Amino acid sequence: MTINFMTIIQVYQLEGMVALGKMLNPASNTITKNLDHAKYVIDLLDILKEKTSGNLADDEAKFLENTIATLKLNYVEEMNNPVIPPPAETA
Repeated sequence: MTINFMTIIQVYQLEGMVALGKMLNPASNTITKNLDHAKYVIDLLDILKEKTSGNLADDEAKFLENTIATLKLNYVEEMNNPVIPPPAETA
């Protein structure tokens, strides 16, 4: 597997969505929610965007921006929905 900038962003995208309770936590196979960690991931990506500004290809910059925007929108949604989702059933 080739690792590139977009792969790095995808790792943090996945981590953020898991922290928001939007995806199964692969470690526990359950839905978990940790808004503090989600905020940490968003802040990290914001810093990465700032520090790489002007050094990314157009598709990389757009992907990073869209990832941050999606995570922020979901973060706001989850801040207004403090209920932790029920655990997912495993097959």
